[in-house]
Amino acid sequence: MDDSSDGEFRLSGRLAPDRCTVLEQAGKQETLNVLIDLLAPFAGPGGKAGLTDAIRAREKLQSTGIGLGIAIPHVRLPAAADLTAAAALVRGGIPDYASMDSVPVRLVVMIVARVDQHELYLRMLSRLSSSLKDDSFREKVFHCGCPRELYELLRGC
Repeated sequence: MDDSSDGEFRLSGRLAPDRCTVLEQAGKQETLNVLIDLLAPFAGPGGKAGLTDAIRAREKLQSTGIGLGIAIPHVRLPAAADLTAAAALVRGGIPDYASMDSVPVRLVVMIVARVDQHELYLRMLSRLSSSLKDDSFREKVFHCGCPRELYELLRGC
């Protein structure tokens, strides 16, 4: 399913205003737990526990901090409802995220998909990464005033 009329993949339809949050200060685990809570209803029968285990295993494999203040923790679960995302902007940054470039992470976008959604999952990861590499766009995201503003910016990714 494409999420726009021009055939380009967009986050709209995969992200919702109630799955976006802005935190003043938070560590890595606290931020991941907030996003896990937002996405647990979409994780399938394993729910929150299954999603927590999958995210922890993914982070143990390699940090999802991709650099430039961005992290994109992502997992595929056999019984996930659909490809879904949640986002947290952490104003104070997350110094303990272990990002590739050691820059504190300020934006965390968590993605949950079914195992059979490989192509869509990769398209979402690619689209997010590409959009957030743009300095101007990334700065707009980092300076969002509220969850709704964060959603409005990210849904176009």
